[in-house]
Amino acid sequence: MGGEAVGPSLGSGPGPAGDPRARGRGRAEGEDREGGGVRRAAALAALALAAGAPGACRERRAAAPTPRPSAASGNRHNVLLVTIDTLRADHLGVYGYKRPTSPKIDALARSGTVFERAYTFWPKTRGSMAIMLTGRRPSRNGYSKTHPVLLDFNPTLASVLKDAGYSTSAIVDNPNVAAQNGYAKGFDSYRETWEEAELASEADRMRAITDGAVAFLRAAVPDRPFLLWLHYVNPHAPYTPPPPFDTAFLDAAAGAGPRLRVVPDFHGGIPKRWAVRGRDRLGYYVAQYDGEIGAVDQEVGRVVDALRSSAVAKKTVMVLTSDHGESLGEHDYYFDHGEDLFEPGLSVPLVVSAPGGKAEVRSRVFASTLDVFPTILDAVKVSYPPELAGISLLGEVVGRTAPGRERLFAQNDRNLVATWDQRFKLVGTPEGERMRYALYDRASDPGEARDVSPARPDDLRVQRQELELFVGAGEREWAQTRREIGAGPAEARLSAEACQKLKSLGYAGAGCAP
Repeated sequence: MGGEAVGPSLGSGPGPAGDPRARGRGRAEGEDREGGGVRRAAALAALALAAGAPGACRERRAAAPTPRPSAASGNRHNVLLVTIDTLRADHLGVYGYKRPTSPKIDALARSGTVFERAYTFWPKTRGSMAIMLTGRRPSRNGYSKTHPVLLDFNPTLASVLKDAGYSTSAIVDNPNVAAQNGYAKGFDSYRETWEEAELASEADRMRAITDGAVAFLRAAVPDRPFLLWLHYVNPHAPYTPPPPFDTAFLDAAAGAGPRLRVVPDFHGGIPKRWAVRGRDRLGYYVAQYDGEIGAVDQEVGRVVDALRSSAVAKKTVMVLTSDHGESLGEHDYYFDHGEDLFEPGLSVPLVVSAPGGKAEVRSRVFASTLDVFPTILDAVKVSYPPELAGISLLGEVVGRTAPGRERLFAQNDRNLVATWDQRFKLVGTPEGERMRYALYDRASDPGEARDVSPARPDDLRVQRQELELFVGAGEREWAQTRREIGAGPAEARLSAEACQKLKSLGYAGAGCAP
């Protein structure tokens, strides 16, 4: 059903609105697979060695300590944040998946709270992590096509905890969260594993992240609170799990499913860049995706074991989630994410374990990646910065249940916007100066395949009103945010190593030499 535009495109950012292309028309310029950044985080410099990591590596550390308030302003609980790139919730055992992809994550989930209806606000890494680490929507944190970075005017989870007396460290894989893109703000130590020549493969970097985390946790002491962020790039395409996970799920289902042709992009079949000779069944690629989950699950298990045997086990809040999901052929969209706002790209796992929390809790409240920031600060009793868009979910973790919000929203790089409640989802797709709407009845059509807007005009009107109110509020926020962004630079050159890594993940563009 066609409709009037609900307002200027939210993805247009501080400059004129970009070309609002709909899903399936090719990649939008400036997506998060492109390198670039506003500036390096202040006072960060390269070091030759990473603490706790074997061999030489490249790590960024704060150049000099500055006076900070005592951590007594909070409860001195530590924070361990684990984000797993491109991880669909429905491919984990704890979310009902039949293959044994995630025994370690499932065990972690049994020790805490599983949020069964958790969603990303933005289904691409750069935007999603800017949102998660600031707790702000793009209309307030300034993330946009013209500034696809974490802008420095935002308080971040790391900067807030650092100001509260925490030591802050990160070990990450995926140059979309490079320090040059602003994501290192507030971190004392920021290790970018793709910059380390000796870590030649994705599996090497995955194990290095875990090795660094294990060493960090073994050295942790109770009187020095910390934030440790780990970002694993698995199971991002290409799906190339290391042994034994490369064959772990080559079962009957792996040889089933439709035969797919090789195509130049992500629609209609196997993307040429990911095609494996002699493998044209959908089931094979899903099995390899699952194998990557199995591999990273093993690493999560090592981290959890290290935490539980450490001196800080009883004083650490652990959060495990993902930046976004992955489309595995749904809506004829293969082995990618971000072009649409359907369930496979939006649904993410969210597991929280905290001191004083209950075990084996399954929460049905709507949860968003916007909620990670306030939930962590609530758990460690550190004051919120202003203008957070999410809510704390700590009540669900400690047994103080509440009704929760009635709906969620999402956006993407292509200026699509969506809202959904317990039953209906409305997706707005820009077409020129107008917005085309599609309404899905998620109760009768969980695959979101049939637009029911012609048959349900009253429900369409309700959902559209909610979406228009959301977009209008966003535009008012943009008016303030544009002033804060000003005319500052939007891009910076990434290293050759970062550009090579981005290319291997299927990304190319700004921040890298043509």
